[in-house]
Amino acid sequence: PIDGAPDAPISHDKVKVRLGPGPSADSPASDSPERTRPNGGRAGGRKSHHRSPSRIVARDGHFRYPGAWRGSGLAAPVFSLRSCDSVGAGDFVDLRTLVDVAHAGGMNVVQVLPVNDTTVHNMWWDSYPYSSVSVFALHPLYLRIQQVVSEAARIAGPEHANRFASLRAEVNKAKAALDLKEIDYEATVKVKMSVARRCFEAVKTPFLNSTEFCEFLAENAAWLKPYAVFCALRDLFGTAQHWRWGSLGSDNSAGTVTRLSQPGSEVYSTVALHYFVQFHLDAQLREAAAHAKRVGVILKGDLPIGVDKASVDTWMYPNLFRMHTSTGAPPDDFDPNGQNWGFPTYNWEEMSKDGYGWWRARMSHLERYFSAMRIDHVLGFFRIWELPAHTRVGRMGRFRPSVPIRRHELEQRGLWFVDRLCEPRVTSSILREIFGDRDGEVAGRFMEETGHDGHHPDGRAINTYRFKAEFSTEEGLLGSDAFKIRDGSPDWLVEETEAMRKGLLHLQHNVCLLRDPEDPDAFYPRIEMQKTSSFNELEGWSKDALNWLYDDYFGARQDKLWRENARRTLPALMTCTGQLVCGEDLGMVPPCVPPVLDELGILGLRIQRMPHDEGEFGRPNRYPYATVCSPSCHDTTTTRAWYEADRHRRARYAHQVLGMQGDGQLASCFPPPMAYRVEHVEEGSGAQRRRTSVGSVGAEDLSGAGADGAGDTGFIERQHPPPDKCEPHVMRAIVRQHMASPSVLAIFPAQDLLALEHSYAQRPAEEETINDPTNNRHYWRFRLHVRLEDMLANSEWLAEIRDMVNESGRQDGKMTT
Repeated sequence: PIDGAPDAPISHDKVKVRLGPGPSADSPASDSPERTRPNGGRAGGRKSHHRSPSRIVARDGHFRYPGAWRGSGLAAPVFSLRSCDSVGAGDFVDLRTLVDVAHAGGMNVVQVLPVNDTTVHNMWWDSYPYSSVSVFALHPLYLRIQQVVSEAARIAGPEHANRFASLRAEVNKAKAALDLKEIDYEATVKVKMSVARRCFEAVKTPFLNSTEFCEFLAENAAWLKPYAVFCALRDLFGTAQHWRWGSLGSDNSAGTVTRLSQPGSEVYSTVALHYFVQFHLDAQLREAAAHAKRVGVILKGDLPIGVDKASVDTWMYPNLFRMHTSTGAPPDDFDPNGQNWGFPTYNWEEMSKDGYGWWRARMSHLERYFSAMRIDHVLGFFRIWELPAHTRVGRMGRFRPSVPIRRHELEQRGLWFVDRLCEPRVTSSILREIFGDRDGEVAGRFMEETGHDGHHPDGRAINTYRFKAEFSTEEGLLGSDAFKIRDGSPDWLVEETEAMRKGLLHLQHNVCLLRDPEDPDAFYPRIEMQKTSSFNELEGWSKDALNWLYDDYFGARQDKLWRENARRTLPALMTCTGQLVCGEDLGMVPPCVPPVLDELGILGLRIQRMPHDEGEFGRPNRYPYATVCSPSCHDTTTTRAWYEADRHRRARYAHQVLGMQGDGQLASCFPPPMAYRVEHVEEGSGAQRRRTSVGSVGAEDLSGAGADGAGDTGFIERQHPPPDKCEPHVMRAIVRQHMASPSVLAIFPAQDLLALEHSYAQRPAEEETINDPTNNRHYWRFRLHVRLEDMLANSEWLAEIRDMVNESGRQDGKMTT
């Protein structure tokens, strides 16, 4: 990992002892450090006679450069790439060309989304790249099938020329048919697997006996055999839900793998086919990685936080997962309802028994391809948002691990009515308020009356209800036939049915506390309970008591536990890899997260529209050094779409952040970004620490509005409105601002860089969104509309990017002092 981070704390408990004389590890002469052998001898065979330390270096976990190293790059999902040879979706050979584009633009990083196999359902649902069916296997979607055909033809020999000529013609036909605006996931995977199968059948014996394959199998057997057998059984049973496989389920998975991976087993042909596909995927990705290293570009991968419940890993290692739960995220800027990803949460206690070997194996394997790694939802290593398996949305969760509210704490504050706080609050008044004239219908179809709770002013009793058993969970409610309507039903019926579904779900969430199913005396506050009618109907003293417990639960109570949990788990990943590690730390970030990430040398993430500090917008000139900054990411709309969506926000952003002056249609309206410098300052007892300080006048000083983004820009907006569209000169100002930030890496989605070129920015901005986090069945099918070859040939566009890289001091990972 790279050091030079401002305010980087020095951990004196980490001490590196170096034997023998010579330059220290953090001196300029340490570019080629001496290697010591276990017997004390040096790499050249000369034996060291210095048995006592010549110096002791206090190490803070970071690699120290004499200056602040800063790089830049672009980000794109592999599936989104488009080239002259790609079939239906981008592939690993396209990644080579993307590396060339980045290199030609003066950048030194290419970042991709996860590339693991996600084939669970055998349909477009599998387009979700974060739901791995294997944390090791690569996705067949990324196979450059033409290379497989050519290699098989070479092995088969000229006597099979006609056979492979037919396959090449089939591939060319599919390439033309699938050259669509968006990815047809199912058709693309079907074509590639069909052609791969026939290539394998033609060369099965020589391939399986080849030295190259035998070495690949020996090196990767620990994950490859279980994966291949799992895929064969998934196809045989028609489902990846291994708990439905009878005697071949997880109870005897190791024995099943041993038996079915043997040549001659009843499914060995299918098993060997998956060997064949993974062999070629591995070779193609390793070649792309080797090419990136040759030209000096860092290939940055993505480590998903979860695995699918129906995966190889849960089949082989069920003890490592809590299969009765789901992983998600609490309500945040991505989704006000929270997210439910459907992954099982981890059994950290079980994982710790072998030193988190499963995680270490994942990181080590990914280093086969990548020099840097993004850890998805790094907050999950501190605590994860755990939901019951029956939930469908993300509201009714709690953090795990966490210190719960104990029953005696409730009783000490007079909160004896635990059932009232834990059960959905449903009364005739609430039903009337939500459903209007349909309240009686809702009560009759979905509820059971439980009694009375006071009276209306006219003397009528206020009835209380509970959900009928079959509708008491989200799974039971949303999966029932009650909300099914026929195709072609009138709009009013569709709207009424959807309103009833949302209203009932709202009622299920109308609680103040959640019970712990494993501990009857443990409770957790329902997040945002203050917005529920269950809370607001309480007396003032009850609200005060619950608010105190709520603030304590989500605050100081957890800090020590979460800090210790991350310090146990994250070092297991860090110590087994030489990759630069970056953490996606967006969302509800506990106070303990930034210091732990800094302590471990893990970079944080800064997305401008999701500021970590106060204010409406992030200020790139204020970002810490140990961060990756970006104007947008795959979980947001593109910068162009975001900019154009809201007129008033656009005006605030243009004036307060970009410092727009005068006519917004002129490129000169945006001043240069704020400069920065890195300096050493004396602090405390004389220890030198790096700090970033802001220098010279910049955009904020010119805005005339408060730094919190809440200033009144109405007059300025009327006099000097910003452009309605995110024209190239607007995007240029945004890119320059991020390039000039202190962040160690400035990464730009490909869509944002394409918007620098007028001809590239004609596609409707809303079509360029990769993911909608509010939709857990989103179809990940975005594809770039510009071919990689055309990008590489556009010398003016590349020169503009290169100029911005150079002016910011990020060229070739330049170190500034």
